[in-house]
Amino acid sequence: MVLTAEKYIQLSNLAVAAAMDPDEWQVFIEAVAGAMPSHVCTQLIGYDKATNAAPLAYSSGYDPEILKLYETYFADRNPFAVNFPKCGIGDVISSAELCAPDTLKRTQFYADILHPLEDLYAGGGSMLAFDSDRMFLLGGNMRAKDKEKHEGDWLQLCASLAPIIRQSLEINRMLTGLKFEKWAAERHLLGAGTAIVVVDSAMMIHYTCQGAENLIACGKLIGSDLMRRLKFRSGKVQAQFLSHIGVQASDNPNMFKNVRLYDRDGQEWICRTMGMRLGDLDKSPFGTFVTGSGLATVLAFKPVCNRSTTLKRLQNSLSLSKAEAESALLLSEGLTPGEIAAERDVSIHTVRNQIKAALSKTGCHRQRELVHRIEQLGLLSGR
Repeated sequence: MVLTAEKYIQLSNLAVAAAMDPDEWQVFIEAVAGAMPSHVCTQLIGYDKATNAAPLAYSSGYDPEILKLYETYFADRNPFAVNFPKCGIGDVISSAELCAPDTLKRTQFYADILHPLEDLYAGGGSMLAFDSDRMFLLGGNMRAKDKEKHEGDWLQLCASLAPIIRQSLEINRMLTGLKFEKWAAERHLLGAGTAIVVVDSAMMIHYTCQGAENLIACGKLIGSDLMRRLKFRSGKVQAQFLSHIGVQASDNPNMFKNVRLYDRDGQEWICRTMGMRLGDLDKSPFGTFVTGSGLATVLAFKPVCNRSTTLKRLQNSLSLSKAEAESALLLSEGLTPGEIAAERDVSIHTVRNQIKAALSKTGCHRQRELVHRIEQLGLLSGR
C-alpha cells in the first residue's frame, strides 16, 4: 500500500490538531485505522511523568468488552509490553518481534483477548518515546490471516507517521496545564511533605507531584506497575483502597477518608482521599482518559512526625493549649471536625470551640489560614 500525498496530509493535519488539543488524538487514531485496506485495531498509548498529564489511551476498533477485560485483568500482564524497552525510538517493530507467536499462544492473554478477536495477533507499531519520564507507542493489531498481505503496509504507515506524532506530543508537553496544583492548594492538600496522587476507579495514575514520584520510586509505601497503576505495599491495604475508591468515584465523589499507614521502615503516614470532579478545575490536565463522568480520586500522603514533640512545638509557637494544639494539628492533617472528635473521643462541639480558640489566638479568620500557618512552621514535614 502506498499512502497518497493527500491522505498523508490529512493524517498530518489531524496530528497537528491533536498537538493543540489532546482530545483530537481520538479522531486521529480512528483516521489512521481507516487508512488501511484491512481491519486494524489501532492505539496510541503512553504517559509523561514530567508534565503530570494523564496517560494517553486512545484506541479504535477494539470490542468494548474486550477492552474492559484487558484493563481489569491484563493491563500489567501484556506479553508484548515486556519487550517495549528493546524498541528503538522512531523505529517500527512487528508483533512477532515483540512476542513470538508460539510463545504468545501459550498465554492467557492470547486465549482471552486476541483469539476471540479472530486471532488478532499480527501487526506491530512504532515506539515514539521511551525514557525514565515517559513512554508513548503507536500500535495496531490485525488478524493473523491478514499478516502476509497487510502487515508490511501497516508498519510502513507507522514509520511515516511517527515523526509528526512525536512532534505533536512535544507540543502537548509544552502546553500541558498545571491548574491542578491551584485546585489542590485551595483545599490545603499541598502542604509541606505531602505527596499527591490522582487515580481513577481502577487505580490508574493520572497525576503525581514530584513528592509522589519520589515516594513511588522509593517503593517503601506505594509503587506502580508497568501500566502505571498505583500499588500499595500491603495487599490488604490495596484491596481496601480499591474498594473505597470505586465507591467514591461512582457513587459519592464528595466522600472523605483518612487512613493511617506504615511504610517498610515503620514510618507512620496519613493518607487522605477525596473525590474530585474535573469540572472543578479551570483547565484539566487529565485529558479524556478519566471516565466521561469526569470523576477521579485524590490521595494525599503525609508522613506523621513524633506526636508529642510536634504538639509541644505547636503549643509554644502559636501559644495554644494542649487540646487546641491537638485539634489544630489533626485539622492540618486533613481531618474534619467530626473525624477529629472521633479521633480524640470528645464531642464535635468541643472540637469546634478549640478550633475557634486556635483561630482567635493566631489571628486567622478561616480554617484554611490556620492550616497554612501550621504548614509554614514546618511541623508536618518534621523539619
